[in-house]
Amino acid sequence: MVIHEPETDGGRIRRLRKRAGLTQAEFGQHMGRSQGWVSGIENGDLELDSVTLIVRAASVLKVHPNEVTGRPYDPGTPAEDRGHQAISAIRRVVSRHDLPPDWPVDPRPAGELEAALAQLTTLRMAARYADLGEGAPDLIREIRAAAYLAAPGPQSERLHGLLARAYREADTVAHELGYDDLSTITTERFRAAAERSADPCLSVVFDYLRVRDLWAVDLWPDALGVLDGALGAVGDPSRVDARASVWGSLQLRAAITAALSCNETEAWQRIALAAETAERLGENCDPYHLCFGPANVAIHGVAVAVEVRDGARAVQLASEVRLPAGFPASRRGRFHVDAARGWIYYGGYEQALNEIERAERIAPLLVRNNPVAKAAVRSLLSHERRSQRERLRRIAGRMHLS
Repeated sequence: MVIHEPETDGGRIRRLRKRAGLTQAEFGQHMGRSQGWVSGIENGDLELDSVTLIVRAASVLKVHPNEVTGRPYDPGTPAEDRGHQAISAIRRVVSRHDLPPDWPVDPRPAGELEAALAQLTTLRMAARYADLGEGAPDLIREIRAAAYLAAPGPQSERLHGLLARAYREADTVAHELGYDDLSTITTERFRAAAERSADPCLSVVFDYLRVRDLWAVDLWPDALGVLDGALGAVGDPSRVDARASVWGSLQLRAAITAALSCNETEAWQRIALAAETAERLGENCDPYHLCFGPANVAIHGVAVAVEVRDGARAVQLASEVRLPAGFPASRRGRFHVDAARGWIYYGGYEQALNEIERAERIAPLLVRNNPVAKAAVRSLLSHERRSQRERLRRIAGRMHLS
């Protein structure tokens, strides 16, 4: 029996490069790097360690970024596989969006549906994607049935608002586990339901979500254009209300977009605008569950520094972050991944390992399904020290890295 070894990341790049008919030198030229850098990537000595590099490589190779990273990843264990197993049920329910309800279903009153939806949102914030994936399809099915039965008017609008938010929870599972085709569909379902909800902020949240598709195909100016259009639709950010929190969240997404497109000046300008709004609102104005507030602005600052590869600034900003009690695990996990990447760029490998371990304890499925987190662990493996060996081998094993 022939046993096939899993394809390495470098081997995947080599295969895709050859399929595109490019030499190492030609690929390097398109990437703005040397032939030696390409050789290092393909041999596993260097990493595509940022979203910018992954997306640029995918654009040059004319593939989706998931083909570059190998997502969705093999979960490895039955416990981790629960989230992936939920994907087929999510596909089924979102595919029936314009058909009559999947009877029999006896929907609960709107208040009970809203409470059930709040439980899903809590799972998202906790980065419990397996539980979220298992719970979302049935609740979408139930809310759709209730909306189908409701007469036109305020009750129908309320139910469509709930339906939009339920699609958003399903989208998180698809996006975080690497099913970007399904994420695109769930985001569109969110948009359609939001348009029938009479809540203009929900349609703006759609723009917040949809720019991920523009990132994936290297359309940074278009992504900023969409976000600026959404900012205009929100209106005056000087008020202290839900719209202002959405406005601030859009600025944070614009900051990351600018950083990914190597526009550092604009990225920091956007962070400053978001910070002004966050200081005015505080930590308790987040009705659309975008985690907006001073703490989220601070950790976005770390993310911007990392994306522009300023390790010293990332490490300094990370040391100043103070997360309030109860801050969502999904955001805390991502923050510690970014802090680890900052330490790697700064040369602090012990500190980087500490941060990666923290991130994985807080949000294991998020970290194990994140390509830049995997790249960070592989970078640490290449700088392995005797004192780190066992810790690194354990985390690499849990992330299914050779």
